[in-house]
Amino acid sequence: MAIVTSQQIQNYYDNFLNIDVTFTKDVVRSLNFVTEAIFIKILGQQWPCVIHSTSFTQAKIIISIKAEQMERLRSSSGMIALRFSFKRSDKTENLTFFINGKIKGFNRYNSNNQDLYFMTMDFTQRPPDDLIEILGQFLELHVNSKQRKELRIPINETVIKKIGFVGTSTVIAVDGIDRKCLIRDLSFGGAKVLIPGIAKFLLNKSVIFRINTPDSSKSMEIPGQFVRVEEVAERKDITVAAIQYKEESIPLEYKHKINDFLKVFSKQLEASQAQAKTIPPTKTGTA
Repeated sequence: MAIVTSQQIQNYYDNFLNIDVTFTKDVVRSLNFVTEAIFIKILGQQWPCVIHSTSFTQAKIIISIKAEQMERLRSSSGMIALRFSFKRSDKTENLTFFINGKIKGFNRYNSNNQDLYFMTMDFTQRPPDDLIEILGQFLELHVNSKQRKELRIPINETVIKKIGFVGTSTVIAVDGIDRKCLIRDLSFGGAKVLIPGIAKFLLNKSVIFRINTPDSSKSMEIPGQFVRVEEVAERKDITVAAIQYKEESIPLEYKHKINDFLKVFSKQLEASQAQAKTIPPTKTGTA
C-alpha cells in the first residue's frame, strides 16, 4: 500500500471537507468498516448505533433511545463521542478511534418504532488523520472514476496482472448464455472484448461481464451493454465489442483496481491515446 503523506491528507481534508459518504453495504465492504463495533458514548455510557453517513465535519446516526436514556442525553448538554472501527488487512487488531461532537438535532426515524431516532452530530474537533485518509481515498476514487471514465487501458497478460486480475481470458453472459472472450481494454466505465458472434446480432445486447481476481474464488460481475461492435477482418464470426457498464452496478473493488493502476500509469496512457488520435486510421478490407 502506498504511503500517504501529511500533505495528501491535508488535500483530502480541504477538497472533501463537507462531502458526505453514505454507508451503504457496498461502501461498508469497500472501507472494511466494522458495523457491529460502532457506538456513541455519553457521560461514560456506550450506546450501539448505526452510522448512516459521515463527512469530515458531521455524522448522521440512527440510534434507539429509551425514555431514561433521553434524560441522560439532555443532562449531557448534547456532548457525545462517536466510535469508528475499521478492519486492517495488514494487522490483526482493528483501527478504532473516537471523535468528539455535539448533537445538532434528532427526529424519530420511523413512526412505527417510537424509540428509533435519526441524529445529526457536529464534530467539535478535526477527525483523526486515519479517517481523513480512508474517506479521502474513497472520495478521490469516485472523482477519478468520473474524470477518467473514458481513459482506456490496453490489456495484455502483464498489464492485467498489474491491475490485479487473473488473465485476459474471461466469460460474458449474453442473453443468459455464457461466451468465452478475450479482454482488449478496460476503463472505469467499460471494456472492449473479442468475442465469438455476428456483430450486428450483438449490438445493444445486455450482458454480464465477469472478471476474476487472484484472491477470490468468485468472479466479479458487472452488468452492461454492447454499445459498439465491429467485425474482425476475414472473420465475420468474431466481433470486437465495446461494453458500457451500468454505472450504479460497478463494484467498488473494480474501481479501486483501475484507480490504483492509473495513479501510476495515467500520464503514459493519456499521452499515447492523444497521439493515436492524431494518426489517421488505416483502412482494412472490412472497415
